[in-house]
Amino acid sequence: MRLVAPALLIEFLFVFLPLTLGVYYSVHTVRYFQVGAFIGLDNYVGVLTSPAVRNSFVVTAIFALGSLILTFTVGLALALHLERDGRMQVFMRAVVLVPYIISMLVGSLLLRWVLSQDSGVPQAVLGPFGSSGFSIFANSTSAMGALTYNAMWRDAAFAMILLLAGLKSIPLELYAAARVDGASAWYRFRRLTLPLLKTPILITIVRLLMHFINSLTFQLILTGGGPANTTETIALRTFRLGFEDYALGRANALSFVMFIFNVILISVLIHLFKPGEKLR
Repeated sequence: MRLVAPALLIEFLFVFLPLTLGVYYSVHTVRYFQVGAFIGLDNYVGVLTSPAVRNSFVVTAIFALGSLILTFTVGLALALHLERDGRMQVFMRAVVLVPYIISMLVGSLLLRWVLSQDSGVPQAVLGPFGSSGFSIFANSTSAMGALTYNAMWRDAAFAMILLLAGLKSIPLELYAAARVDGASAWYRFRRLTLPLLKTPILITIVRLLMHFINSLTFQLILTGGGPANTTETIALRTFRLGFEDYALGRANALSFVMFIFNVILISVLIHLFKPGEKLR
């Protein structure tokens, strides 16, 4: 028991206690860190009927799905390309891991500088043609594209690591037997590699999707939610409710709604990838 007690204490202090306090604050009026009267579900009704929150749900869905598709595709391509243990492949794995080693804050600041209107890539490319006034972050589509690229640039290496581990666990004899039977590379990938990668794919999708849905640093540092809140996700809206508007009751209510949504989403994904089901 003495060996388990420190872990249980940490779990209580950093998981159970904050979650309990969050639920408590979500059913009270909390302004400027002062807990007021009990108001039941009014905070939940307020956030779920707020146009700003509804907009952030849409933005979160676009950002999370776009980043997931792009990051997973690039990560799978890298894993397939760098599966062999040759000298060049090992070197390229280390190179690909560099963005993931860099913190999200530093990476977002770096990309913001690279894409800045004054001294970044737009100025270098479009300046000689007299179009230096173009700003990537002033357009909703290009700002979302930059946000999605930032997520992929950093987390594709993480997807590669998980999928590469799954590829390494597939016996080479299966591929040799498939080649003897005349199976093409595409057929081997579709009928052999993908089914045997079901568990690593599930882990990768769940991990990436939860990260993109709940990420704050990308949006806060790179775009600030602009232009006109078109890149303001749920995490950023929660942050602003709590630390800019000081409406901590509503911020905790929105956080708990997202907690429930995450649990439901993970359950759905696990059901779709459960043993015995074909990979869709």
